[in-house]
Amino acid sequence: MNAIVSICHFCELHGPRVVFCTQAFRDLPDFDALTGVEAPPVIGSRLGHHEGQPEESDLWKYGRNLKDNPAEMKNGTPNETCVACRSFPHTQPGFISNDDSAKVSYVTSQYPLQSELYSLVHLACIRSLSCEVCPGKEGPIYFGDEARGHVLSYTFFLQDVLARGFQRWYSIMVLMKDKMLLLNSWPFIVRHLKQTISHLQESASKIYESEESKVSHRALRSAIMNDNYRRQRVAGQPRSLSELVGEEQVWSGLHSSFTWLLKAGGLRLQERLVEGPPVTQLIMDGSESSGTNLNVRELYNKIGPYTFNRLTHHLLIGRQIIVRGSSANAVSTVVQSLQPLIPKHCFKAINFSPHYIDSASCNILGLHSLVKVPLSVLATGNICVLELFAKESTGESGTQSNIPRVSAIPNHSLSAQEIHRIKSSLQEKEMKNADFSELLKSYNIQISQEGTLPAKPPQLLNRIETALSNPTLTPATLMVYLSTILYEWINKVKVWMQVQNANKTIPPEQRSPVSSQSTITRTPSIPILRSPVHQPFLSRSPVLSGGLTAGLLEATANSQDNSRHQLLSALGATEWDVPLLEFWALKFHPNSV
Repeated sequence: MNAIVSICHFCELHGPRVVFCTQAFRDLPDFDALTGVEAPPVIGSRLGHHEGQPEESDLWKYGRNLKDNPAEMKNGTPNETCVACRSFPHTQPGFISNDDSAKVSYVTSQYPLQSELYSLVHLACIRSLSCEVCPGKEGPIYFGDEARGHVLSYTFFLQDVLARGFQRWYSIMVLMKDKMLLLNSWPFIVRHLKQTISHLQESASKIYESEESKVSHRALRSAIMNDNYRRQRVAGQPRSLSELVGEEQVWSGLHSSFTWLLKAGGLRLQERLVEGPPVTQLIMDGSESSGTNLNVRELYNKIGPYTFNRLTHHLLIGRQIIVRGSSANAVSTVVQSLQPLIPKHCFKAINFSPHYIDSASCNILGLHSLVKVPLSVLATGNICVLELFAKESTGESGTQSNIPRVSAIPNHSLSAQEIHRIKSSLQEKEMKNADFSELLKSYNIQISQEGTLPAKPPQLLNRIETALSNPTLTPATLMVYLSTILYEWINKVKVWMQVQNANKTIPPEQRSPVSSQSTITRTPSIPILRSPVHQPFLSRSPVLSGGLTAGLLEATANSQDNSRHQLLSALGATEWDVPLLEFWALKFHPNSV
C-alpha cells in the first residue's frame, strides 16, 4: 500500500510532534536485477551501523535511490526535543524489513526520509492533535485534500501518573494520495489500528496501576498544589512511549505491525481491469462485413457535414434510413458504412431488397431507385431517404436533371427478373470500382425525403462528427474511438433501463416519477393522483376539489421534471439525448444488460 504510517504525540513541552514513521521503498523497474542480491524472503533488522552488524547499504535493498538527506534536522536541534518526542537517538537509527518477493523495503525512522513527505506528515500531525478530532477525542477521523494528502487519524490516550490529567495524547496516522483507496480500506485499517492501540493502552494501564498502587499521585498533587516548583517536577514530566508501556521493544513491535499493515493493505485492494461482456457483442467493427470496405469517413466527406448530420441524427434516434440507387453494390456499400455509428443490437440492415420492408424488420434498407416507398410510411415522418444519382444523368450544371419523386410511382417492388437484369448490367462496371471512394465518385448523394428532426441532436452526434472531421486520426484509430464512445453510451442506456424497469415494479402511488415521459415534448395529459382518503373531501367541496387537483397535477409534473433532470444529469445526458436512450433501450436484448 503506497502510504506512510506515523505515530504522533502531543508533547506537553513542545506541542504536536512526529515520533515514528514507517514507509515503503521500491526500486525503479529492473533496478533490482542489477544488484544480484540473494536473501531470505523477509529480513527484519535495525537501521544504522553498529558493531557486529552489517552496513546500512547491505540491509536496505530496495528503493535506496529515493532517499533524501535526513529530514530529522529540519525538525530542530536535539535541544528542541525531549525523550517523549523521540523514538530513536539522533544518530539516524531505525528498522528495515526487506520483502524480496515484492521487491520492497519497509523502512522505519523517526521522520520521513523525503523532504516533501516530511512537510506533509508534519502538517498532518499538527491537525491530528489540535483541530481534527472526533467526538470524545478518541477514535478514527478522516481529513485532507489533494494538495496535502488524505489522512486517516486514530487518536487515543495512554495513562501516565506524571502527565497532566494523568494521560498523554497520541495518534496514529495513515497518509496517502489515493483518497478512494484510503476510504475503501477504512474498516481494515481501523480494525488493525484498534488492536495495536488496545495493546498499548492495556500495557500503559498496567504500569499506571502499578505506580499508583505505590504512591497515590492524585493525593500527592492535591497536597502540593501551591508549590509551583514541585508541581512542575511531579506533573508534566516527559516520558517516552517505551517507558509508558513498560516495553523496551515496543518500537520494533510497532515496526512489524505497520509493515504488515502496509503489505496486507496493498494485497487486499488492488486496481484491476474488470471486463464486461465482449465489445463485439454490442458494437460492430469493419471486420464483420464480408468483402465490404467500410469507411464512414469517406461517406462523411462525400455527402458533406450538413447532410451527414441530418442522416446520422435520424439514424441515432431510431428513424428508418432508406438508401436508394441504381447500383446494388453502391447501395449496399453505403448501407454497410453506417454500421460503425450505432450499436450492434440497433443495426438491422438489408443491403438491397426488391421491395420495401417496414421499420420493424430493418431500420436501414437498401432499395433500387425504381422501388417506391409507400405513402403511408412517408406520412409518418419517421423516415429518411438517401438517394444515389449516377453522374451520367446530370446536366452541365452538376445538378440532377431528372430526380425521381419518392412517391411518384405506385408500384412498391420489382420483379426478380428485373433485379437480376439490373445487377448483371452493372456488375462489370462495379467490379472496376470496388474501392469505396472510387465507387462514390460516380454518384451524387442527397436526402430526398425526411421527417422533422428535434431542434438539437444528441451529444453523441457531435462527438462522431468531431472525430470524422479530424484528419489526424487513422482509420484504425477512428474505428477504436467510435467503438469507445458507443460503448460509453451503451452503459448510459443500461442505467436508463434499470431505472425504467425499477419504476415499473413499484405501485403507481409509490412510483418514482423519473423519466415517466417518453419524448422530449411534454404530453398534454398528466396522470391524476388518486387517494381514497382525499376523494370524499374533494367531492364535498367542488371549488377546493378543482384547486387541490390542479395543485396535485402541478406537484406531480414538477416532481417528474426534477427526477428526470437528476437522472439525466447523473448520466451526463440532456433532454435531447432522450430519443437516443429510448431507441437503444428498446432494441436491447435483456441478456445484454
